[in-house]
Amino acid sequence: MTGSTPASGTDEGPPKASLREFAAIAAGYWTAPGYRGAAWLLTGGMVLLGCANVGIQLWLNLWNRDFFNALEKKDLGLLFHLLWILAAIVVSAGIGVAIQLHVKRSLQIYWRTWLSRTTVERWLSAGRQYQLGLLADEVDNPDGRIAEDIRVSTEYACEFAQSILQAILQLFTFLTVLWTLSGTLPVHVFGMELNVPGYMVWAAVAYALFGSILTYALGRGLIDAGNIRQSREADFRSGLNRAREHAESIALLRGEGDERERLRGSLFDLRTAWHRQTRGQGNLSLLTSSLAYLAPIVPLIVALPRYLGGQIQLGGLMQTAQAFSSVQWALSFLIDNFPKFAEWRASTDRVVHLHHALHDLEDSDSEGHHSRITLHEPTDVDMLVLKELGLSRPTGEMLVADAQVEIGRPERVLIRGQSGGGKSTIMRAVAGIWPWGKGDIYLPTGDIIFMPQKPYFPLGTLRDAIHYPKPPEGITDDILKDALHKVGLDHLKERLDDVDRWDQILSGGEQQRVSFARSLIHKPQWIFMDEATSALDEAGQENVMNLLIEELPETSIVSIGHRPGLEVFHTRELNLEPGKGSEGATLVQMVRKKAARRALRDVYSRVSSASQSHQRDPGFWSTLRTRVGNATKPKGKAKR
Repeated sequence: MTGSTPASGTDEGPPKASLREFAAIAAGYWTAPGYRGAAWLLTGGMVLLGCANVGIQLWLNLWNRDFFNALEKKDLGLLFHLLWILAAIVVSAGIGVAIQLHVKRSLQIYWRTWLSRTTVERWLSAGRQYQLGLLADEVDNPDGRIAEDIRVSTEYACEFAQSILQAILQLFTFLTVLWTLSGTLPVHVFGMELNVPGYMVWAAVAYALFGSILTYALGRGLIDAGNIRQSREADFRSGLNRAREHAESIALLRGEGDERERLRGSLFDLRTAWHRQTRGQGNLSLLTSSLAYLAPIVPLIVALPRYLGGQIQLGGLMQTAQAFSSVQWALSFLIDNFPKFAEWRASTDRVVHLHHALHDLEDSDSEGHHSRITLHEPTDVDMLVLKELGLSRPTGEMLVADAQVEIGRPERVLIRGQSGGGKSTIMRAVAGIWPWGKGDIYLPTGDIIFMPQKPYFPLGTLRDAIHYPKPPEGITDDILKDALHKVGLDHLKERLDDVDRWDQILSGGEQQRVSFARSLIHKPQWIFMDEATSALDEAGQENVMNLLIEELPETSIVSIGHRPGLEVFHTRELNLEPGKGSEGATLVQMVRKKAARRALRDVYSRVSSASQSHQRDPGFWSTLRTRVGNATKPKGKAKR
């Protein structure tokens, strides 16, 4: 997982979200096309099975009365008959519970699937997965929220719904039984005799209410503690994942010690959060354990006056005790489920906050606020136009000020400038994933491919990696092998169907060559390259750049790079010059004479030849420095 890590040692989690907000997000499962039919069928099944289970419990309650009455009378024949009835009750209960389990788990996984798919679609859309990492610091580890918190939210919600339904049905069913069995209890107060009808009902309500109030008072901090602990768990997993993803760099830099310290700090934060949750659960367990020990005794004590007064038999006493326990369980739902409820609330908070952050990003895209870049859809004019484009960081700091650029077909434009000056941000703005700034971007017609410095390789075969993001039509194995041959990857031609971690087994240069092969088979009308040749040697850079020019002569290329020799492959050069103070960098067009460009191309060819043959004459490098200086010296600057 990835995501920003909160400051070490902080004890504050994200703000609480209401259950209504979670319901507004998650209840769409029951109205979503393709899902709602199964959703309502499974929900109805849970309700019917819940009613059946309560009916079986009532059956057992009546059996309990008859059994103990027969036991008191020592009626052996009736006892054997009741044992056969008990077998039927047990079989019915087992079948009912098993079917209910299947229905509940089906509802859980289908609901989770819908909510996860919906969240992933919102997250992996229009670059929001990238923007979320820059903006929403409090929404850490969105992948963990999708994988774990949605699971907890949906699974526990189904369990709570099932338990609450059964508690309500059980409460009304056994309140009737208990009221009938309670009779009237005479109570003497200040010399007056009062008759309390259904006194065992009131005793059960008072007992459960007392326990629930104490449970809430002792356990209300568990929700915050659970939220913080889950955040720390996600941070620890994120650190481990980063160490795995960057294993080679860490090993080369001998950074294991530093990574161990970071993970040790994450573990310390996790341990602190764990202890906080343990203290809350410990305080709560003092109450719940005491109530658990009293649960089988209290109903007998409450019903004892009726038994001793001869108003009920032994069977009635046991039936009353069981009915009292059923009512007390229904009323004590909070006591029994508060720790799990606290964990569930923490997960629902994290899911709601993720959706709120995504909603804010979607709203900002649709509102077209004046402080955001406006991206215009392609028109009939096949030209990329940056009009009064200003780029800023999410914090408001300016990167590029009022850029005015027009790029037509088929032009090849090189953008240069200082590191961190905003060159790559121009590409992100054109791609639509960097909305912060002002001005307008008019997109050209045709397909655009973006080639970052480190290409992305999906899990799967090498063929999948070259086809990514989707396979073009009419691409045969011969075409793929020819593309690999052209970019210098002949040793991979027979491995198209091999499944491997290509991002790990291929070198940086090989990965960039695969990226160029990807462009050759997709044949886009526009290519944006961000240091896309940084891992190649001079000969390799010359080869792939010439390939693009020769194989895709009608394709416009916009390159961002520092590598020497890139100028000869482009018809124009733009330079980002640093601004003064808080002003953003200025995009300036560099003008070179055609003769100078030809001289530079000749120089670069000599460099490539010398690099390949490893034969250098003694005066070559002194001549090279002179010719490069003359060829690259700008004649002047054009207005923006």
